[in-house]
Amino acid sequence: MLAFVAEHAFATLVATVDGRVIVAQAPLIVDGARCLLHLSRANAIAKALPVAAIAIVTGPNAYVSPDWYREGDQVPTWNYESVEIAGELAATDDDTLREILIRESASFEGRIADKRPWTIDKLAPATLAAKLAGIVGVALVPGDLRGTRKLSQNKSAADRAGVIEALSASPREADRAVAERMR
Repeated sequence: MLAFVAEHAFATLVATVDGRVIVAQAPLIVDGARCLLHLSRANAIAKALPVAAIAIVTGPNAYVSPDWYREGDQVPTWNYESVEIAGELAATDDDTLREILIRESASFEGRIADKRPWTIDKLAPATLAAKLAGIVGVALVPGDLRGTRKLSQNKSAADRAGVIEALSASPREADRAVAERMR
């Protein structure tokens, strides 16, 4: 599940702060058994650290039409994969924040083909100091990981083949990705 999180690397964070459910989104990296990310200091979740939270990471997803099944009398559904990470979000120290930024940019810049990677060294020292002052490093130590893989595995081989065929022909990249996961 952590490999899935590392691959998709973007989480929706959900926490209860002062009796209100707060949601934030953030890229993250997997560091051993924990996840590292950063948030704006103005973010309500960042202001509440440490706080119990759930991070939800999703992969490609696709609508499934009942017309694609070989067997009749079916209903529409959705195919997807996701991982929920329940645990505590806690602030890191400044050195770890800097390391998070270096590792995030190296990881995500590395996904861009034929590009010289951007690094924080490209920022003027005063600009970097100002940016660092506006964010907080965060570590999420999982207490519980829950994965969901709903890819028509409850359907017959013929029905799955029909869904794979239809999704593979879709102009939507996410649909084709779901078909590949189903294979």
